[in-house]
Amino acid sequence: METPNIISVSNLSKYYGSALGVQEINFTVTQGEIFGFLGPNGAGKTSTIRMLLDLLRPSSGEIKIFGQQIYTHSQEIRKRCGYLPGSFSAYGNMSGADFLDFAASLRKTKPRLQNSLIDRFQLSQGDLAKKIKHLSLGMLQKLGIIQAFFHEPDLLILDEPTSGLDPLMQEEFYQLLREIQVKGKTIFFSSHNLPEVEKVCHRIAIIREGELGALETLEGLKKKKLKRLRFTLSHSVPDLELPGASLVVQKNLSYEFLVEGDIQTLLQRLSTLPIEDLTFPEADLEEVFMTYYRKEA
Repeated sequence: METPNIISVSNLSKYYGSALGVQEINFTVTQGEIFGFLGPNGAGKTSTIRMLLDLLRPSSGEIKIFGQQIYTHSQEIRKRCGYLPGSFSAYGNMSGADFLDFAASLRKTKPRLQNSLIDRFQLSQGDLAKKIKHLSLGMLQKLGIIQAFFHEPDLLILDEPTSGLDPLMQEEFYQLLREIQVKGKTIFFSSHNLPEVEKVCHRIAIIREGELGALETLEGLKKKKLKRLRFTLSHSVPDLELPGASLVVQKNLSYEFLVEGDIQTLLQRLSTLPIEDLTFPEADLEEVFMTYYRKEA
């Protein structure tokens, strides 16, 4: 049986006057998937998220969530979603406890789950008694995470969710994502943080200047675009240049290059060199990411 699409985006565009927000983007997110939406600030991530939740209307295109048009079923859809915005905030004079009570009153929350999340993210009763305007960024982010998760939504839409969390709490958060994914929940994970996307996501879309530059599985993305080449020569070669490769490191007779695209011409050139040792180790996600953001001369 085919896994259903929880999110379907078709030809989505948004313009702010003459300024481009996003242009003609297409992707789907299937049930039980942790989908990474990767790009730097200003690339179009937040605009896309706001359109997914019908907080911002597109200039053109279509969005379906749970098989329904977001524009005509937004209230029904939102009840099944948990949302953590990129800059989470709440009324500053409320206490953390009052905020969670208020958020719970708007949803069918699970008190036992809420208390479990409070314990899990190490918020004490003293922390919750503080006014929100006096909370640290990390504590505020923990409140945001709890309100996004405590009603067991079918779809979580998370924008920079680990901002402000210390490394231990980040790992706790990643583990929480894995646990709810096993239960069949779907997660749309927007981030500019490469290592965390690599840790938890199954597929990744890279957005650049409002357009999708790639949409791949993690492994497919690494293999498709970029390779790392290391070799050692038996003696020096003057003016060593390799087609389609850029030098990263040279130490004595040892070289390291990054290689893009087809390697057939490169292999022909390598066959003429006095190579003693050669490897093609896998490129990491940051190297792949940078190929999409490398500015053209």
